[in-house]
Amino acid sequence: MARQFIGRRRRIRRRVVLGRPLRNGWGPTATRAAVLGLAPALAAGAVLGAVVQNAPDSPAVTQAVSADTPFTFVGFGHGHGRGMGQWGAYGYSQEGWTAERIIAHFYGGTTLGTIDDAMIAVRLVGQDDKPLDVYSDAGLSVAGQRVGPGEAAHLTPNPDGGANVVVTQGCSGEVLWQGATDLPWVDPVDLGEDRPVNEHLKLCSGDATYRGALGVVLDGAAARTVNRLPAVAYLRSVVPAEALPGWADTGGAEALRAQAIAARSYALAEKRNEKWQTCDTTDCQVYGGSGTEDSRTDDAVRTTRGAVLMKDNKVVRSEFSASTGGHSAGGTFPPVEDLGDKVAPNRQWAETITAGEIGNAFGVGELQAFEVLARNNIGADGGRVTQVRVIGADRTIETTGAEARAKLGLRSDWFTVQEGADSAVPPSTPAPEPGPEVGIDPFGSGVGSPIEEKYIELGGVEGTLGVPVGPELMLPDEGGKFRIFTGGAVVWTPDLGAQVIDASFLRDWLPGAGSSE
Repeated sequence: MARQFIGRRRRIRRRVVLGRPLRNGWGPTATRAAVLGLAPALAAGAVLGAVVQNAPDSPAVTQAVSADTPFTFVGFGHGHGRGMGQWGAYGYSQEGWTAERIIAHFYGGTTLGTIDDAMIAVRLVGQDDKPLDVYSDAGLSVAGQRVGPGEAAHLTPNPDGGANVVVTQGCSGEVLWQGATDLPWVDPVDLGEDRPVNEHLKLCSGDATYRGALGVVLDGAAARTVNRLPAVAYLRSVVPAEALPGWADTGGAEALRAQAIAARSYALAEKRNEKWQTCDTTDCQVYGGSGTEDSRTDDAVRTTRGAVLMKDNKVVRSEFSASTGGHSAGGTFPPVEDLGDKVAPNRQWAETITAGEIGNAFGVGELQAFEVLARNNIGADGGRVTQVRVIGADRTIETTGAEARAKLGLRSDWFTVQEGADSAVPPSTPAPEPGPEVGIDPFGSGVGSPIEEKYIELGGVEGTLGVPVGPELMLPDEGGKFRIFTGGAVVWTPDLGAQVIDASFLRDWLPGAGSSE
């Protein structure tokens, strides 16, 4: 297996580190979580996020790279590269490809099917742990009563599934009436699909507008705001946030139609929680409410109405990212060459990072070496990095290329690395990028937790873990988090990643761990 090894050594004077020389390798030791007794309970088949190797007890003088030594990472593409490349779809659209042909190219092994337009429930993550404060220019309905134009409804969820309701004049005016309801939802004056803007519900904080109904529910003891609306209305806000509406003006209308199909399939395949299906951030798909709608992407949504990707009679969770760099990454969908990606403005890139920054990013102390251990053998230069080793004065970490990408802020995990600041990458013309990638890596920039990503990977509420019993909680040493489900538990630490364990073991180890109080 070919390796890429980078690290110029210099002698560090008067620094003694416990351990034998790193060239010979360190003996693996358990992390704090393992010391507490979690490691023996890790379920068979769980994926190890990172292997940590700490220094043993025999003294040795180590060598390190000077902290200001530059390393240049040269790479291809933007995003994880799984599924459809959005710039590739745009390039193919300009060549005359239809949306159906684009979809078939990137999502091999699937078929294009049609389903009736469904309702979808979206968690509004920015509203977490807050009451629901909402109004509408045309009025609204709550607790079986009409609320006039400009009057605001304030809902706080109750443990019994209902909510306390307070109605005020404006968002912060005098109280007009208050009470309780078993149905913690606020409805517009008309729940029809294509209603005018003045009927949309608005949040008091920021005036974001939403089609459909808004409700507030409890996730354990934490308040969550949920927007329930038809999938076609949801997609009218998602597609312009995830793609560039202006593509329709430059030969890219079919790319927008392909985006609508992929976004619909991804959302309808989501099963994040029994109370909501998906969320509104980069951890799911970006959704900003009706204020982000655009007539050009509206056309893409309407002309693909009900179209989804299917496999084994199920809707497929169809990931996508901005640029594949010329070749998709494989995984759920077979890897394919992406000739359409030639139009991507920054398909090849370079990033210079100092040794000190690399050492800090991985928490290994003074950097001694950065090694690329394995690649996926798809595309140029051996393809995407699948495994790296970061050697420092304090410890050594072996982890995935995806996590290395996230920790170093790289555009993708398809890169080579060389010592020095020089780069042979040709200059590129900056251009607007499509929205954030979908199906981000567990250690990426999204707000969703690695525990939730592991849960979704295993099927969500319909998977082996079942329904959550309580919220995510901190481990006693605050070195990680855990969450209990009816069919097991997931523990996460920065070193081990997200691991499935037996819930009964965790309950015995942490009495009351499943409580939401």
